[in-house]
Amino acid sequence: MKLSELCSCLKDHQSCDFVEKEVCGITHDSRKVKGGYVFVAIKGHTVDGHDFIAGAIEKGAIALVVGKKIDIALRIPQFIVSNTRYALASLSCRFYGEPSSQMTVVGITGTNGKTTTSYLTKSIIEASGNKAGLIGTIQYETGKRVLPAQETTPESVEIQSYLSEMLKSGIKYAIVEASSHALSQNRLDEVRFSSAIFTNLSIEHLDYHVNIRNYRTEKLKLVKGLGAQAFAILNADHNASKHFAECTKSQVVWYGIKKEKADVTAEIIDMSADVTRFLLNSPWGKILINAKLVGKHNIYNALAAAANALALGFKIDTIKTGIESLGVVPGRLEKVDCGQDFHVYIDFAHTHQALQVVLSTLREITTGRIILVFGCGGNRDRKKRPKMGHIAEKYADLSWITSDNPRSEDPYSIISEIQKGVRKQGCFRVQADRKIAIEEAVSEAKRGDVVIIAGKGHEQYQISKDAILPFDDREIVRQILCGNMVSHM
Repeated sequence: MKLSELCSCLKDHQSCDFVEKEVCGITHDSRKVKGGYVFVAIKGHTVDGHDFIAGAIEKGAIALVVGKKIDIALRIPQFIVSNTRYALASLSCRFYGEPSSQMTVVGITGTNGKTTTSYLTKSIIEASGNKAGLIGTIQYETGKRVLPAQETTPESVEIQSYLSEMLKSGIKYAIVEASSHALSQNRLDEVRFSSAIFTNLSIEHLDYHVNIRNYRTEKLKLVKGLGAQAFAILNADHNASKHFAECTKSQVVWYGIKKEKADVTAEIIDMSADVTRFLLNSPWGKILINAKLVGKHNIYNALAAAANALALGFKIDTIKTGIESLGVVPGRLEKVDCGQDFHVYIDFAHTHQALQVVLSTLREITTGRIILVFGCGGNRDRKKRPKMGHIAEKYADLSWITSDNPRSEDPYSIISEIQKGVRKQGCFRVQADRKIAIEEAVSEAKRGDVVIIAGKGHEQYQISKDAILPFDDREIVRQILCGNMVSHM
């Protein structure tokens, strides 16, 4: 693609030293620059891409997109724009041929439930005989590749690249988890969404957004950007949804359990550790669903995926098949079973609201005690730490407070802040070594008990200071359980 053709999509820009070039790629990361690349300088929270322009040129950058004119000895085309993040999204969309305009793209936003809803949505699409790509918290699936996710929603150039890759693999459906950071940083600009699902909203990421109002404003961008022919799939049982409905020009489809006026509802029949049975009611028909996912929160996730699929024209029988065929979502109330006489679950819950949902769900299906292992991430919102301690005390019978990606913080300082929300110290044990904490909790469990290891879910690492060490809660539990089985033989 010619440089002039690529940059014609930039709005309100100035250019200098223009020379026609052939563009081979786009990046905002100076380390990834190759010959023929356009380098887009982005000013972040800790580093400024403008400081790495010299290195980008040395590696072969043939043009720069900048927020201010850069004085450099070498004459090279510069495009000066007011927002380089938006420019990156526009350029990426143009370079990769506007792939989302040729696909049905489903966006999913909310504090909790995005990943499970994305897996349910993908399962429904595949039950119809179609292929679906996925960009989300756990991994990116493009048809040709499955990549572990570095973040829930990658940068705009990666998103457009992945969507393009999906198209080349014959995939016409894509599901994208939309994080508040991504919406705030223009990563999803220029993606044409056919529908957007809103799950729920609770306090999270205030280290970045400062307050809940700002957080909601960023989430709102997903439905604000929908066209008149698109669908906003909104949770009728959540207060924030009314504001979302008022701010979109798309068609609104409501789902919920409590609100009778919702379009897609559920009549709960049975919830156990093995099956969740409910009657799905909708203007498109009724059907009994036997889901393998546990808990009322997963009924909401299933309703969201079902409402989205119905709005997009999928048959209700296909929706039943898709929901029922999904056995597990990695790290989301994922059961680890090695033949022991108690249950062990791994879950990603790392906010006090998510932890409350998980623990209250387990309380309904547990005959014995709930034994909890949890912590809080370092260099993240500190206000939630005592709240996590309070929720753990309220719902669990016995808890281990441990490390959960302490990053640059002292693990014991984090634990101390969690303990501020605890009144009865007797029901808590402190063990900063997460592996030992899990071992002690599992060893404590007896017949009928439930052990829940919360916070990391699908993650396969532990971040401590400058090190990223291999660590998978699921594998740790399997090693302990299998070791225990051998020792008792």
